[in-house]
Amino acid sequence: MEAAPRKRNPERTRASLLKSATREFAQYGFDGARVDRIVRRARCNPRMLYHYFGSKQQLYIEVLEDVYRTIRAEEQALDLAAAPPRDGLLRLTRFTWAHFQAQRVFIDITRYENLARGKYIRRSKAIAKMSSPLIEQLRTVLERGHAAGAFRHTVDPLQLYVSIVALCLHHLNNVHTLSATFSTDLADAAWLADRQEHVVAMVLRMVGATELEDDAASS
Repeated sequence: MEAAPRKRNPERTRASLLKSATREFAQYGFDGARVDRIVRRARCNPRMLYHYFGSKQQLYIEVLEDVYRTIRAEEQALDLAAAPPRDGLLRLTRFTWAHFQAQRVFIDITRYENLARGKYIRRSKAIAKMSSPLIEQLRTVLERGHAAGAFRHTVDPLQLYVSIVALCLHHLNNVHTLSATFSTDLADAAWLADRQEHVVAMVLRMVGATELEDDAASS
């Protein structure tokens, strides 16, 4: 008796291709990525990739959108609007730190996209649209904090967010060169713990918040 033919699962195939492509683009960037490696890892054929995504370029744009969608969804889950301003700012800062520590794929993909001068991310309408609410939420947190006297300084929300990203990311992007230059292991757990607290203190100083307290419960 012949075995029944395997049923095609379009959603599973598409998800497998997206996962495989994310790994490939994170490792090689758009130019270095190979379609044959993507489909081999996803255990399908090139025809399926072009069927679901149309082209390597469109697949790459969807990978970009997917990694941004992940971080934006997790930022939304922080519910900054419901928290006291200082706690909301701490939540965002500690989340950004933790996300970059855990999700190197985001760092690798965006590094390659920056080397491409943002050529492909500009072709996505979704990424800019999904990112705008975060800046507006942060603006509300800052305005509430300033009105309540919790923050002494007025700060542009986009400037602050870019500063938070820079403080949480620079040591990761340059871990090898900085470690060698200063004879200090920037990947060491103790150094990273000190760095995280330094970042939190810096962010609070930017907005002129009160002295840093024990905020472990709000992280």
